[in-house]
Amino acid sequence: MLAVPQLDLTPQQTELIDALIQIESNGNDDAVGDNGNAIGCLQIWKIYHTDATERSNIGGKYLDCYTRSYAIMVFDAYMQRYARSAWTDPLKFDAEKVARIHNGGPKGYKKTATIKYWNKVKKVLDVAYPLCYTMYNEINQLPRFVLLAQ
Repeated sequence: MLAVPQLDLTPQQTELIDALIQIESNGNDDAVGDNGNAIGCLQIWKIYHTDATERSNIGGKYLDCYTRSYAIMVFDAYMQRYARSAWTDPLKFDAEKVARIHNGGPKGYKKTATIKYWNKVKKVLDVAYPLCYTMYNEINQLPRFVLLAQ
């Protein structure tokens, strides 16, 4: 069995990952999608796994993405690489950018094709976490979601 260390995720990160898992696989760790190209709860493609692991020290094999904790580590490594401040800086946290990169690759946040995906994720966040997040005015170009002070 693969030994996977637990990540120290912020509440924002955890809630976004939970929303993505709901959208991607409805919580099914054994899910296979995209004509067999995507696996696990986050529907990770082999190239995504390679991108995430080649510059990190998480190790493991692609098929380990069926293990939820490992899939989350792969997701985290991918975001550390392609969405560092949007993913790791609580003051610059940008759920939309992260979700769209997850869906569309490193420049996914710029692709119109990922807007529909973001709208699905946003809908889950709006319903599942109404007390934790507030929407900022898009005109201000501020992060889409910011954790409210507790």
